[in-house]
Amino acid sequence: MPGHCIWYGGGLMAEVLRGGDARQPTIDDVLGPLGAAVMREAWAQGEVSVASVVAALNARPSRPLAYTTVMTILVRLHERGFLTRQRSGRHFLYRPVAGEHDLLELVGRRAVDDILARYGSAALRQFGERLADADPELRDRIIALASQDEG
Repeated sequence: MPGHCIWYGGGLMAEVLRGGDARQPTIDDVLGPLGAAVMREAWAQGEVSVASVVAALNARPSRPLAYTTVMTILVRLHERGFLTRQRSGRHFLYRPVAGEHDLLELVGRRAVDDILARYGSAALRQFGERLADADPELRDRIIALASQDEG
């Protein structure tokens, strides 16, 4: 999955710490093209039903999507905590819990938490080793960024 390349084999993390110009992850990287399209509709509409997302996505010049496909994506996005869900008659209405930037921050925070929970001090050692090799200016930016949430 493209959104996970940051953690394996050096990849994006190694490039960032070497001072490279790594791009920021996008919602497509995290959710894939269909999940991202569904989230974009939820952000655009504010509140969506399966039918409203199907209608919006099928109005585009691409392969038509089945109602059940979109329903599955919405349920999964809800289960991952990206959408809230409220019953409205026989259907559910979904709302995004955050905008794209905040959602990407949430995903990043969860990824770090998962890695620390799984690998503990070994993960911290690896990050520390890479940080020690980082460009000093980048290291200062990372420390400043980490300090922003503390104040």
